[in-house]
Amino acid sequence: MSDKKRFSIGGFEFETHYEYRAAQEDVKKIECINEELDIQDPEVALRLYNDIRDGIITFNSPIGAQYTEHVADIVANKSAGLLDDREIIEEAATKAKSSRRLGLIFVAMAVVLIGVYAGVEIKDVYETRKIAAEIQNREDNTQNTNISQNNVNIDNDNDDIDSVEDSNAAANEITEDLIESPWDKNYAADEREILPDMNELYSQNSDFVGILEVVDTDINYPVCQTPNDPEYYLRRDFYGETSTAGTLFVDYRCDIVNPTTNTIIYGHNMRSGTMFGGLKRYLDYDYYQSHKTIIFKTLYEEQEYEVVGVGLSAVGYDDDDSYKYYDFIDAVTGSELQEFLDNIQSLSVYDETIDISSTDKILTLSTCNSYTEDGRMFVVAKRVK
Repeated sequence: MSDKKRFSIGGFEFETHYEYRAAQEDVKKIECINEELDIQDPEVALRLYNDIRDGIITFNSPIGAQYTEHVADIVANKSAGLLDDREIIEEAATKAKSSRRLGLIFVAMAVVLIGVYAGVEIKDVYETRKIAAEIQNREDNTQNTNISQNNVNIDNDNDDIDSVEDSNAAANEITEDLIESPWDKNYAADEREILPDMNELYSQNSDFVGILEVVDTDINYPVCQTPNDPEYYLRRDFYGETSTAGTLFVDYRCDIVNPTTNTIIYGHNMRSGTMFGGLKRYLDYDYYQSHKTIIFKTLYEEQEYEVVGVGLSAVGYDDDDSYKYYDFIDAVTGSELQEFLDNIQSLSVYDETIDISSTDKILTLSTCNSYTEDGRMFVVAKRVK
């Protein structure tokens, strides 16, 4: 393997994409701290250093480590000057009060940041609920139109059913009895060779199955799969350590060697925008139109997909009859694919046909969305290369 580093940021170079992403997140944390705090103030620097040391604020890259050393230097240099000042000793009691005030500053800063996040989230929820209501209205209009068409035929008032206005987009019609894709190769389990540039990440974690990149967005992460423990990476990072953000992971029923009709990748809708936090931007039509390309580079090949639809749904219970888009994995017959297309069309955010045919391989990106209880948002793409 070449010794040349592949990723760089802030004067540091990284061999793996995962290390690079950790550095990017540290840079964002540092920018936030520097915007909110005057770290040249020795008391602020000391409190910040203690929070880093105690694990309240965490960094996961050499950039974060360098910043920690920088804060430590400020504490050391500023404190030395303070210790020479006899007034510091005389004002010990005042310092204790000041420390408490500083604590309140940190709490206030946290409240402000939480308030900003909450405000943004409330706005997102409100906008998404409006979209969900529009989807429901569209579905209701379709049902009413069907009733109107039936009445027209029964009463023989109008033989032309098409004259009844219906602006709702319909799903593609699948006419084939059996599904067959040009991408189907039926490889043996040990027949496919791992791509050379995938070997390093695979050597670090044998659950690694590929890298997902949504072109021109921040989504560019390693993806894992654990068939024997489907949600293992829900709250674990790439190295198996506890992580609120988790790691992107493929549905345990999907096949990476011989891809199923639909490959589903799950990720958290993080407030920070990491993982699948950026998918909500697809609820804006202009963004949807300008971010159509997804690259899923698996262990064995690079696959390119075109985004063809965005939908809103919710987790269904086992005993209800709601359609569960996340249960569509493999289609053998045309009717199975048709059922999937009809249902995701009814869940579509946009009133346009989701263009998928019987020969297409599908990629679905799925994340949570708080517009309703157990809400879900999904982006559907079809393979083009």
